[in-house]
Amino acid sequence: MKKILIFMVGLLLLNCWVALADAEYLKYKDPKQPLNVRIKDLINRMTLEEKIGQMVQIDRTVASANAINKYFIGSVLSGGGSVPKKQASAEDWIKMVNDFQKGALSTRLGIPMIYGIDAVHGHNNVYKATIFPHNIGMGATRDPELVKKIGEATALEVRATGIPYVFAPCIAVCRDPRWGRCYESYSEDPTLVQAMTEIIPGLQGQIPANSRKGVPFVAGKKNVAACAKHYVGDGGTTKGINENNTVIDRHGLLSIHMPGYYNSIIKGVSTVMVSFSSWNGVKMHANRQLVTGFLKNTLRFRGFVISDWQGIDRITSPPHANYTYSILTGITTGIDMIMVPFNYTEFIDGLTSLVKHNFIPTSRIDDAVRRILRVKFMMGLFENPLADYSLVNQLGRQEHRDLAREAVRRSLVLLKNGQYAHKPLLPLPKKASKILVAGSHADNLGYQCGGWTIDWQGLSGNNLTTGTTILSAIRNTVDKDTKVVYKENPDLEYVKSNDFSYAIVVVGEHPYAETFGDSLNLTIADPGPQTITNVCGGVKCVVVVISGRPVVIQPYLDTIEALVAAWLPGTEGQGVADVLFGDYGFTGKLPRTWFKTVDQLPMNVGDSDYDPLYPFGFGLTTKPNKPRGEEEKKETMAKFLNLLVGLMLLTCCVSITGAEYLKYKDPKQPLNIRIKDLMKRMTLEEKIGQMVQIERTVASADVIKNYFIGSVLSGGGSVPKVNATAEDWVDMVNELQKGALSTRLGIPLIYGIDAVHGHNNVYKATIFPHNVGLGATRDPALVRKIGEATALEVRATGIPYAFAPCIAVCRDPRWGRCYESYSEDHRIVQAMTEIIPGLQGEIPANSPKGVPYVAPGKTKVAACAKHFVGDGGTTKGINENNTVIDRHGLLSIHMPAYDNSIIKGVATVMVSYSSLNGVKMHANRDLVTGFLKKTLRFRGFVISDYQGIDRITYPPHANYTYSVLAGVNAGIDMVMIPFTYKEFIDDLTSLVKNNFVPMSRINDAVERILRVKFVMGLFENPLADYSLVNQIGTQEHRELAREAVRKSLVLLKNGENGDEPLIPLPKKASKILVAGSHADNLGFQCGGWTITWQGQGGNNITKGTTILSAIKNSVDKDTKVVHKENPDLEYVKSNNFSYAIVVVGEEPYAETKGDSKNLTISHNGYDTIKNVCGGIKCVVVVISGRPLVMQPYLDTIDALVAAWLPGTEGQGVADVLFGDYGFTGKLSRTWFKTVDQLPMNVGDSHYDPLFPFGFGLTTKPVN
Repeated sequence: MKKILIFMVGLLLLNCWVALADAEYLKYKDPKQPLNVRIKDLINRMTLEEKIGQMVQIDRTVASANAINKYFIGSVLSGGGSVPKKQASAEDWIKMVNDFQKGALSTRLGIPMIYGIDAVHGHNNVYKATIFPHNIGMGATRDPELVKKIGEATALEVRATGIPYVFAPCIAVCRDPRWGRCYESYSEDPTLVQAMTEIIPGLQGQIPANSRKGVPFVAGKKNVAACAKHYVGDGGTTKGINENNTVIDRHGLLSIHMPGYYNSIIKGVSTVMVSFSSWNGVKMHANRQLVTGFLKNTLRFRGFVISDWQGIDRITSPPHANYTYSILTGITTGIDMIMVPFNYTEFIDGLTSLVKHNFIPTSRIDDAVRRILRVKFMMGLFENPLADYSLVNQLGRQEHRDLAREAVRRSLVLLKNGQYAHKPLLPLPKKASKILVAGSHADNLGYQCGGWTIDWQGLSGNNLTTGTTILSAIRNTVDKDTKVVYKENPDLEYVKSNDFSYAIVVVGEHPYAETFGDSLNLTIADPGPQTITNVCGGVKCVVVVISGRPVVIQPYLDTIEALVAAWLPGTEGQGVADVLFGDYGFTGKLPRTWFKTVDQLPMNVGDSDYDPLYPFGFGLTTKPNKPRGEEEKKETMAKFLNLLVGLMLLTCCVSITGAEYLKYKDPKQPLNIRIKDLMKRMTLEEKIGQMVQIERTVASADVIKNYFIGSVLSGGGSVPKVNATAEDWVDMVNELQKGALSTRLGIPLIYGIDAVHGHNNVYKATIFPHNVGLGATRDPALVRKIGEATALEVRATGIPYAFAPCIAVCRDPRWGRCYESYSEDHRIVQAMTEIIPGLQGEIPANSPKGVPYVAPGKTKVAACAKHFVGDGGTTKGINENNTVIDRHGLLSIHMPAYDNSIIKGVATVMVSYSSLNGVKMHANRDLVTGFLKKTLRFRGFVISDYQGIDRITYPPHANYTYSVLAGVNAGIDMVMIPFTYKEFIDDLTSLVKNNFVPMSRINDAVERILRVKFVMGLFENPLADYSLVNQIGTQEHRELAREAVRKSLVLLKNGENGDEPLIPLPKKASKILVAGSHADNLGFQCGGWTITWQGQGGNNITKGTTILSAIKNSVDKDTKVVHKENPDLEYVKSNNFSYAIVVVGEEPYAETKGDSKNLTISHNGYDTIKNVCGGIKCVVVVISGRPLVMQPYLDTIDALVAAWLPGTEGQGVADVLFGDYGFTGKLSRTWFKTVDQLPMNVGDSHYDPLFPFGFGLTTKPVN
């Protein structure tokens, strides 16, 4: 029997081999093949018919497995309200989607179809799904992280129904609330819309740090492909008419409507949907310049572009009048997938004919299909085309409803709270005898959810899906003895006669979507106004407005006691009651301007005629309910302070009487008025003086007074005296400031200093890790805290201006400034611009883009983004060299962080010594004035680098008059001279008087400098005091630096295999060896730009903890620690050490002195590694500003740690080595094998690293 079985198995195997022998290996079906290989292999196999089928998206009502199989259909969708059956379950959806998918899989090549659906505020077509607030409400939260969580929850609920693709998010910037889609827009402000693109990594998953810009990304089966829509300018149409014409110049289009797309593409968005609207008369579905030219070519978007519903039909008027022309135009414009959705055979026939008759080239078809396949492969559809039931319980789960409830709470905007500020109505008391709830929207879940809910236009009533109405929420919240009376529209007599304690009126708009929502009057739906009048005329009332936009409310405002904008909150109405009754405070801020009358529209923040009822960013706040005693103490203190302030003002008033009224000295005057008033008083001499920055070594009160000097700096290592205290610094700065204040106009000077990793010139200041290490943390919030701490320590010395951050993108580690760069990847650099609000303070939401911001008070400093632009891309990494790159490369690699910095209100920008394609940046008017000032709308001042204009010529200063002319005309506003200030002043004065430099250029420069000084509050508080001197090197700051060190460490190797890690090291051991030149050297540990410009060795430079001291602090008291800098092999072997820690690296350097062609470890470091690691188990800790040559020694080393330049807090290194904390850092730049590979960055075709970008082993803390 056994022999028979063996024989039969043999036959079976033989048959299988014969069957497979002729089978062709299909690369596109092999997930191990690279993406582009799979795409190319599949494209090569496809017929024209199969390709065109991929470009077709049809509605589910006309779809069937047979139709999909026969016509090779690439995609199916559910339009608004298009469902398998009424109140379909998740299982019903999965079955339907899988049936369609089986049709696609049964085709010759088995290319899976992609099913798409609108999920614009949750999975809004599906019964019992969680419905989140519409985007306008999310904009009011100002919380991108919350939006990301909502994306994650939405993705899970969509996947629960077997659907892998959503037509979301809408990133329109609605500029006119009369538009019927305004609630789909997060804000009128492009900056806020950009921030909210964080929903994309929520939907799709977090894009890996090494991903190429523009390539789509979907993480897995719990994520969905997203769709940024509607490209572009849909929110700017004339009078807000849907699908109308957006009239705006290119600059306006790019600065208002386009930025959200930049962010979406960077975050790996899979698809982009084209808008029905037109731009300056050209239909977007026919705009090749913007779809192919800008989106695909300039922004390098690599996903697919999809039309809107019957979008190409509407290229003609009336729609579908010449469908062949519409197909031709839409496809050649660059649209890849057409949402047909019904007449698909007509589309297929039309497109096939156009290709066969050479009206549309095959290359255009191939581009479209390649993009569609790229997305399908990235989504994993070829590996997992069919859905299962594993996620069905995700639909409407409680965790998602709790998240939606939180979103509702944070979206509410309190517009009025009592007739007087000291008598607020909110929060409402839960305990009352009887309360009235009125209004058409109080008990209507459909109204509460708005359009795009179950049905396209939305519905009325409480049976459309599962949720909590506001009325139910109120009843759930009040005390059990409080009687809640609901009457939708009571008359005044009823209200007055019932002795209600207070009333809640909930009114608003009826649901709508798209064109059906266009409105010229923007009124509350009847009988809402009458309800407000009747109820609020008879009892204290709060009015809650349920609407997709601001509506007319001014006529009723006097009657209303409290007013809340609740937008369209979705199913979780309990969130409204949470805040009304004080379980949570109001925190929301208006995402768009609330007008007085519709005649004012369009009106957006920053407009010259801006006169709102409530401005953009407005929102009163309340605190959660607290014990009354605490509030009474606060009120008493407030009254006392008011009395003191009144007395002070009276004293000031007496002293000022009779003096000339100087508007520029009046802080109550608008900023531009103050600038204008001061400018008209200034002479040419005084203006040019403002443009001068001199070094403290040549500065004095007399020099500043005589030459009207606008700024003084400390160069690297330039200090009042050795080991100067904070008081010494304050005294010096104030002495110089008094010279400025004694001038005719008393314009204060601005003192600047490098503070690139803490207050690095100052003795005993906290020295944080250099930027390369902070890039390894991947933690923008941490970097922001470091900015806050740095600002405090800089202000402690009386200095209000820091030449930081450096936002260079270092593309070659041979560059001597590479450690000043956060990463080779611009996205990490962009994220780390979060240090700017740390230094300067959080910019208010309503600030116009480009206007500098420094928070009021004395705890923040003006920041400086540097060095503009391309400094990190020079040839061979040579400092101040030439960066050879095309404009696209410049804008996509080196420029993005400047856009982020400007959005965050950076006060100044410093120009780079380097050149761009042979043109010195200090002389590059195209980029300094044309791009930075005009395109990016930067309104702070541009400052040169140290003697930067001198280096416009070679040798430097060879023709100084020309350098002055070229630098100032390029757009540099303040010149860091720093010594020859008289020569500069004389030359610039002559150039102006002889009309080589126009007066308008001088005025522009001085206006910018004054703008920054006014924003900094220097006119009100020019002199520093000693109130912050104790902030230098505080323990809190040192603990923060220690945390930063821990998070910056990157573990590159840990044992010869994963089963026997060396780290974490045991604290208890008989005897351990610590070796290496950098183990006990605080100066080496801190690197360049520490106390002196180049840095220095030794332990006496400042206060801190060396790594050796940290090790001794960490190990067990019985563990003997032996330190020998460079022991020989015999010594190591003969001493019976348990293990060794070798700390080696680079000597300190800065700028050109750090340029290196070999990138080797200094001080016999390699000998130390060979001797120690050849004799005992060892961990090597590398202290360096960049990757160094390590490959030849890697086999000898048991564990390898990149510690970068950690600064003063070496204890952070020991914290992680010994397991008190785990390793978490990831390489912020590629670690090469040999220097011959350089430059080599992630994404390069020759990429073959020793350790790739983003690499970093992890360990867990020891229990």
